[in-house]
Amino acid sequence: MHLLSVSAYAFRNIEQVSLDLGAGFNLIHGDNGAGKTALLEAIYLIARSRSFRTTKLKNIIKTESKEACVRAEVGNESGQVRALAVAKSLNGTSELRVDGESVKRSSDLARYLPVQVLLPGVIDLVLDGPNTRREFLDWGLFHVEHAFLDASKRYKRILAQRAAWMKANQNSAFEEDPWVEQLVTGGVQISSWRNAFLQEMNPYFEDMLRLLDPELACSLAYIDGGYGSSEEEGREKLAAGFARDLRFGVSHYGPHRGDLEFRFKGSTARDIASRGQAKIIASAVTLAHAALLAKAYDKKPVILIDDFGAELDEDRRQSFLKALMSLDCQVIATTTDAPADLLEYKALEEIRVFHVKQGALSP
Repeated sequence: MHLLSVSAYAFRNIEQVSLDLGAGFNLIHGDNGAGKTALLEAIYLIARSRSFRTTKLKNIIKTESKEACVRAEVGNESGQVRALAVAKSLNGTSELRVDGESVKRSSDLARYLPVQVLLPGVIDLVLDGPNTRREFLDWGLFHVEHAFLDASKRYKRILAQRAAWMKANQNSAFEEDPWVEQLVTGGVQISSWRNAFLQEMNPYFEDMLRLLDPELACSLAYIDGGYGSSEEEGREKLAAGFARDLRFGVSHYGPHRGDLEFRFKGSTARDIASRGQAKIIASAVTLAHAALLAKAYDKKPVILIDDFGAELDEDRRQSFLKALMSLDCQVIATTTDAPADLLEYKALEEIRVFHVKQGALSP
């Protein structure tokens, strides 16, 4: 999949802008505050129906405007083109469209435009809490396991129903818990999918890490949230933890407590990696995720990179670019540097350059 074009209206400091994008490397350059990151955010919005910068979507709407809108045309390898549109209003309403028809779920957009992002905060994937890593895993699973989305929603619904039941039944015994079987069955399935996906991604991760830093050794592992690998183990865990669950009104075991672990030098990267090492590891797993989708599932994601090459020395920047180009995916990157700093790379035989100034394209 790749973006053919994108248009944004009343989006942050952008009044109106349209870009016709190339299928390869697209570079958006300009000064800080010019609107480069806003363009990436607009593309992310069309893919995910949310921002990567804020949960308060009214903040994306340009001052004195009532609505922000993003439209895009997306093409696949067979030549099929889809028209996607997202509008966000100050009153909190959203409108999503595919080929002019209204859709209700953000997943209806996401299936046509898988994106992977490399932002300055990508290091959080290694150093932040498990929520960030679970979301990363589940975003990948959404594109390769069609049943995952519904199973995940069903599991979360059961967790909420169990919490409500425990609150109302403080003197109950484990045998009276009506949600155990559904929770265990759904939880073990989700953990199984996540673990299989991670094992499939591990070789790509090792390849990307080797390209970015041949001296850095790290591997991926899934922490299942305490369930174990079978429904029997799951029931035993829930039984053993039932008194605590009942006391606090939450389920302490299951994939909602799962994690992606970066195993590094006999420990975890979160505990002992330097910030530089953590950034390389996070970049490698992000590119590995893209490589897996592109090469194993023929679903090439669009890779969004904010501040390309920031904090990288010349050798690392070349290694990063080499890893990127090995994916054969569409790349949309921003930079404050002069385009010539990238154009000198022989790997970039074709590059489309855009200059953004004060929220508008300029020569």
